[in-house]
Amino acid sequence: MRLNEPCSRNSDHPKTLFKHLKTKFMKKTPIAIALALLVATFPIHAQSFPAPANASDYEELPELKASDILRPEILQGPNHKVRDEVSTSSGANRFSIDSTFGVFEAEGNEMLVRRVNEINAIAKLKEVSRTDAYKKALVTSAKSQLAAAKNIITDPVNTAANVPKGLMKFMGRAGERVKGIGKKREPAPDEGSRAQNIIGFTAAKRKVALSLGVDPYSSNDTLQRELDGITWASFAGGLTFKAATMPIGGGAGAALTITGLTNTFESMLQDKSPADLKIMNRKALLEMGTSTADADAFLKSTAFSPSEETAFVLNLKSMDGVAGRGAFVAVAAKKSSAEADAIFCVKTAELMAKLHQGETPLARITLIEDFPVCVAKDGTLVVALQWDSAAWTARADNFAKTLRAQGKDKTQYLVALSGVISPRLSQELESLGFRVQDRLSPGPLR
Repeated sequence: MRLNEPCSRNSDHPKTLFKHLKTKFMKKTPIAIALALLVATFPIHAQSFPAPANASDYEELPELKASDILRPEILQGPNHKVRDEVSTSSGANRFSIDSTFGVFEAEGNEMLVRRVNEINAIAKLKEVSRTDAYKKALVTSAKSQLAAAKNIITDPVNTAANVPKGLMKFMGRAGERVKGIGKKREPAPDEGSRAQNIIGFTAAKRKVALSLGVDPYSSNDTLQRELDGITWASFAGGLTFKAATMPIGGGAGAALTITGLTNTFESMLQDKSPADLKIMNRKALLEMGTSTADADAFLKSTAFSPSEETAFVLNLKSMDGVAGRGAFVAVAAKKSSAEADAIFCVKTAELMAKLHQGETPLARITLIEDFPVCVAKDGTLVVALQWDSAAWTARADNFAKTLRAQGKDKTQYLVALSGVISPRLSQELESLGFRVQDRLSPGPLR
């Protein structure tokens, strides 16, 4: 497929934009490693340009030191320290973080910022849990009418597994209410308020998380347990919770930046339930030309949390007038299956939006086979990638040549990366006629 052809909604799409490539080159490689390797080496179908046999012509992917590349406050703080060895073989910088609360792993620069923020939030929540006010709130909450519902609210998965009869009773009560519709009867004193109370708990939890500058839907189990504890004391026990300072990485979920819309995004997360966000996101996807089938498939994806789902949609929405955004949605829906996949989609959409709103307004998003690229209004072919540490490899060589084969004699090319590009890769791409921009979203880097 050439770039001047319309993109197909029915084409097979890649894992985190590249799964088809994984099946061609690395069928036996674990999914996460395969994805990262593909991103790290600018992979694309090796259609016309086999890799040169002489591996010495290329760079080795670097082994970095956290102490060399990270901002001091990210490298180490009162509650954490990032281990110095940083592997880049996955395409994303891979970090291990020692903390007061255990060891955390971070796949990529953006995830590192998120985890450091979360560690600081856990420390704050732990501090609150040691106060007399918290202990008093626990006593109060134990006497609350909501005490019996605590497990259902704060741990629905384990409650469902361990107390199936209790859930059947709950469903039975729901059935009684359905049967009672239309009949003249007075509801029980607490009837009609329980669902509102449960919703009130989740809203309170979102507020606590966002006040700490973390994603309320984070996959960090330690964070979620602490959030549940403090929120319960606040919701059912009357504890007043206030966060004195924001975390070092900025606002809620630094990995979920929305170009020009950070405050709006955080307000949405606080004010809207996940169901409300889905309704809003579906409407936006359809308005930007996404097919109903692709929009619904995306919204059913388990890889995207409500935060990541909304961030992705808002980033695409901010590219007003850019055609082909539905193809990107289809890619994300069909091939994303993990949190790292979702963040990759979010950050790539953010980079595209940043270029579009800056000096490179875009006309459309299209595909080379399964690989999404942008076409600027001036005809420039634009590749925007979340890539932490880029080097000149055989697949980078293949990709550059394949991309050039899609253009015309006077076509210009731009490669825009979130992280750092090696001098060698920059030199090689420029020799092939590419313009290169890096550090578009440096995150925790110096």
